[in-house]
Amino acid sequence: MDFLDDFDPSDDEDQTQKTNNYPPFIPNFHDKYWYRDVSKENQTATAINEIDLFRVADFFDAGNYEAAEKILSELRENTKNNRTHEIMLIDSLLQCSIKKSDSFESSTCLQLLSDYESLLVDFGDQLQFLRTKALLLIKLPFNEQIQNDFKNTMALLCQLCGSFENWQLFENGSKFFNDKENFGLRMKMKRVLHYEIEHSKGFVRENLQRRMKRIEEEVQVLEKKLKQEDISSILSSLNDHKDVFSPESASEFRAHESRSKNKLIPSSDQPAVISDFFHRFSFLS
Repeated sequence: MDFLDDFDPSDDEDQTQKTNNYPPFIPNFHDKYWYRDVSKENQTATAINEIDLFRVADFFDAGNYEAAEKILSELRENTKNNRTHEIMLIDSLLQCSIKKSDSFESSTCLQLLSDYESLLVDFGDQLQFLRTKALLLIKLPFNEQIQNDFKNTMALLCQLCGSFENWQLFENGSKFFNDKENFGLRMKMKRVLHYEIEHSKGFVRENLQRRMKRIEEEVQVLEKKLKQEDISSILSSLNDHKDVFSPESASEFRAHESRSKNKLIPSSDQPAVISDFFHRFSFLS
């Protein structure tokens, strides 16, 4: 370290630091519902989109789905959207249709679903698409084609991500299944839910335990409607095709995988995936 003995800080040249003259920061405070009455005049395109999307969320939260749909439709028609923004607008439009109790336009929704599916390129998009599609099919008038489409959609969804949140959508579509099928589905949901309860804590665990209690009550009601041989057949089917649950299991959705293209199920593979699902859960065939 002897070389430091000759070091003299005074030898450094006096360098003046240059500072940029930025304008002072002024926080932009808004009232809680500032977007409701704010004028769009002299606003940038980005700011106008922001105002519109705030209004959509406000209308949706208030149950005014028609007003939300109107803004969303105008955004689709009048703005240049990238793929992810277009998906967001379509999904939001479909969520409005799902929530509405009347004036349900089947043909429009089915066209939106078709547009939505053509934009899928990764795991997260496909997962959301299948969930939205399943909920929408439940709203459509019952027929055999819709029934089969719902079953196939749920097969793809639960093969893609077998979480309880996805399996429980079968409950929403219970009209598509007989008592035997509904019993088998609830027994499967019990197994998935049991795993998730074991790996949760606090209020999350308490909420899942309440769901378990409700499902167990439903199972008891369904058991009384079935023959013992049907119950034994279903339990045997579930035992023959046990899922291996682990922290790395496909039953868990990890946010960082949402943009993965490797996990997306391409159209060419979907018939085989659906067939495999119904082979594993033969009581649904």
